[in-house]
Amino acid sequence: PSFKLSYYNEYKSYLRPCHEQVSPESPKRYQYRLKVDLGRREGVAVKQGVEMIQLPPEGILHGRMAHMSVVIDHSLYMIGGYHKLIEKDNKHKDITVDMSEINIYSLRESKWIRRKATGDVPISGSGMCMAANSHFIYAFGGLLVFINGNETRREFSNTLHELDTRTLQWRKLNPSKDQYSCDMPSLRDKAAMVYYNNALYVFAGWGIRIGRIQPNSQFLADPVHHFVGWNNELWRFDLETRRWSSPVCEGTTPAPRAAHTLTMSDHKTAVLFGGRTREGRVSELYFLDLEELKWVGPIEAGPGPEKRSLHTFTRLHDNNILLLGGMDSEGQAVKTQWVLITKPTCKWVQVHLHDPNQCARTWHTTSAYCRSSYTELCVFGGSPDNIWEPDHKYLAQMVRFYYGIRPLYDTCIDKIISDNIPYTSLPVELENDVTTKSEADVSYHKDLTELEKTVIYEMGQITPASGAS
Repeated sequence: PSFKLSYYNEYKSYLRPCHEQVSPESPKRYQYRLKVDLGRREGVAVKQGVEMIQLPPEGILHGRMAHMSVVIDHSLYMIGGYHKLIEKDNKHKDITVDMSEINIYSLRESKWIRRKATGDVPISGSGMCMAANSHFIYAFGGLLVFINGNETRREFSNTLHELDTRTLQWRKLNPSKDQYSCDMPSLRDKAAMVYYNNALYVFAGWGIRIGRIQPNSQFLADPVHHFVGWNNELWRFDLETRRWSSPVCEGTTPAPRAAHTLTMSDHKTAVLFGGRTREGRVSELYFLDLEELKWVGPIEAGPGPEKRSLHTFTRLHDNNILLLGGMDSEGQAVKTQWVLITKPTCKWVQVHLHDPNQCARTWHTTSAYCRSSYTELCVFGGSPDNIWEPDHKYLAQMVRFYYGIRPLYDTCIDKIISDNIPYTSLPVELENDVTTKSEADVSYHKDLTELEKTVIYEMGQITPASGAS
């Protein structure tokens, strides 16, 4: 196997990724080769190749957490979140990323580009949940940040927005101007959302109780701040009628929670894992049949992962789901990673990354590009520290790796495209495939200013842990 490692080494030093074939005789599983291009950018300072300790100038991607990302048409779209500003007195200040700033990473060319979205741009904040279908991205809720001079105000939201990735136009979808209406979800952040059959399903979250609680649902107030708490409401937004409804499900509804995940495992089943309840973090597993509207669980899947929240739970090409990172019961970033095998029997299998510390992070994103026999995964941002501590770091690092068996044919095509190798003399079938995949790389982004490449660490494939059931 081959892999690439690139990172900022020191001030004004930029290390480009490059491939190196590993010799079978080498005692080391992987080797590193680096190229240094000095003087590429001003104002970049990085410690230990990971921590951005100075706000980068315009045009360079910075570390962040509490953001959203998804892969559409060979490109990863990253939106929102927090990043850290180092002020003159060396104090850290968390600031939100403007929602009009859309950072796009080409999986083919390994390049970042930045575009500005227009339309009904959402107010910046954190804790929004997202879903995607076709070329549309949906963002709901969150803890919004309003800045007026030296005053900062934070408010929960129940607004739903849609981003068209073809035109980069935001559109507000909420049917009512009354955010306190009982006919829509309450104000909340850290909910979870999935797309199914031309509708969006939002479950649970942390926020303010308003109006009546939906049937078969609960609101559990925080023991200290009684006006906020956890809920376990399920809401459905019809994308055709643009109306909210609250479906009543059979089975046992999971307890109120926030910072959990809800992931589609097949065409009609959503899988719920983890989160934070009033009693603490959990590792519960539930299935939600969106066709029959029925909860099944908690599911017993054998020995499995630690309790965690603010993790990612990402569907793979074979309908299994990768659990990565998150915060444990002590507030620390989790290092162990797992795959949930969904069929024929539901069970957990621990997986080993070649460097598990690279994925020990909290409130990050994991985006998947699924092919027939493998999945390419991109993990970006988050924090390796306890995020409730004032000096926590934000990672400006993306980890790329594969799950499954990647065909040599696909690897060769990517190499031809990335290295701009002339392919007019290739066999007709190969030339056609190279042309098709090259042109599919979101051609309308080519006029954009290229961002400085982010910190990238690519790690071959993940493998099951020995002895894991």
